[in-house]
Amino acid sequence: MKRLFKQQNGIARCFYIIPGNRAFKSFIWLLFLSICIGSCRKFVQIAPPTDKVTTASVFADNVTATAAVMNIYTNMRDNSESFYLSQHSGLLADELQNYSSNPVLLAYYDNALSPPQSSSFPWLNAYNYIYQANAVIEGLQKYAGVLPAVKDQLLGEAKFIRAFWFFYLTNCFGDIPLPTSTNYTTNSLLIRSKRSDVYSQIVADLTEAEKLLSSNYVDETDVKTTIERVRPTKWAAASLLARTYLFKEDYTNAEIQSSLVIDSAGLYSLCSNLNDVFKANSTEAIWQLYTPTNGVSNAATIDGQYFILTSAPIASGFFNCTTISNQLLMSFELGDQRKKNWINSYNTSTDTFYFPFKYQVYQQLPPTAPAIPPPPAEYTMVLRLAEQFLTRAEARAQQGKLIGSNSAISDLNMIRERAGLGDYSGAADKESELAAILHERQVELFTEWGHRWFDLIHAGKVNEIMNVWAPQKGGEWHDYDQFYPIPLGEIIKDHNLTQNAGY
Repeated sequence: MKRLFKQQNGIARCFYIIPGNRAFKSFIWLLFLSICIGSCRKFVQIAPPTDKVTTASVFADNVTATAAVMNIYTNMRDNSESFYLSQHSGLLADELQNYSSNPVLLAYYDNALSPPQSSSFPWLNAYNYIYQANAVIEGLQKYAGVLPAVKDQLLGEAKFIRAFWFFYLTNCFGDIPLPTSTNYTTNSLLIRSKRSDVYSQIVADLTEAEKLLSSNYVDETDVKTTIERVRPTKWAAASLLARTYLFKEDYTNAEIQSSLVIDSAGLYSLCSNLNDVFKANSTEAIWQLYTPTNGVSNAATIDGQYFILTSAPIASGFFNCTTISNQLLMSFELGDQRKKNWINSYNTSTDTFYFPFKYQVYQQLPPTAPAIPPPPAEYTMVLRLAEQFLTRAEARAQQGKLIGSNSAISDLNMIRERAGLGDYSGAADKESELAAILHERQVELFTEWGHRWFDLIHAGKVNEIMNVWAPQKGGEWHDYDQFYPIPLGEIIKDHNLTQNAGY
């Protein structure tokens, strides 16, 4: 299988598809043993069972069942999901400038993805995580070895994970297959479900997860409270549910869910110091991915490792080859502290290159690794409080709650004031406030999990923006470019899959 990406520290890595020669029973056992998934057959073409390896041992106790769930987060981190979603969508949109000659990155930057050369990211990995979540759900429901409180937590996490990746798949590809089991017969016949049906499944999963998940962050015992914010809680489910309702244009429920998070008994607060936002277990973090130390000092997140420039942008490959676009750089208002704190530069004798600096630790191996390495300074942020204020602001504006103490402007000003800016002073009509919120999302959430790209589509602004910006990048914009093409290899393997219009 072709090697498309590489992992942190330069380790070459393939992104594999769901195993096609193992049934659920053998798969979950291998999952627990952390054996690399090596088959390259398509997710919806899972072959019939070929052996009798039992999964009862995985779900015989809390420890092994928890390990099966935690392995998914490890894979998400090691597969650089945050970085690739941020990089690819930033190149598609107006956030990043590309300096690489790599044909895949050029296709993103030129808004010229095509089915034959289209990267299978995030399709293959996302369906891997969904399969693993389905396997956990089925295993917990079938076997009785896990304590009830632990079972609820793990079921909640599995349903949250499934919803999380359905959200990103449908926002990247539009209509998608919607597997909710590991049944190979059912999955082999799946067609693409409409986005409305995908959103309905996401809401159902997150609603259930919100009921099942703990209100507190728990450690590996699933019941003891911890300061580590690296496992989803009910507040993570509420956060993603608020975003989903917003995208569904259900503004009443979007406001309700975001308010639950914002008002969650003081558990979360905006960091007054912008340089603290992305630190491990910051008060703004709703869910983060853990950064391993690997025996080195100040181990870096993968976003920090690959966005931070220590030289001029590299002209080949996938990493350290992009900069902040001039469009984004010029979007910050005078005095905006986010530009000062979250964007840095590398200077040569002739050029200045600006790069994302939300993650500020760049991993460099010390001459001698410390005997006891310090804990990582930063974790990869997945969900954070600032987004919830902006989600509620938009939901309130859409409902006509434009001025006053519980209005769109009151939420918008929370983010502006933290950035060192004055209160919103524009017109108090819905169109003006929505434009201000979209702008605030641009300068607050840039290079985080594709927010800008998805926001432009959700707000109905993608054609307006990209008709101007794509030619400036040297590309050409078409209406259908807002969705990725379905990878050609997947269509060849499954005749039930259809291609997105225009490709």
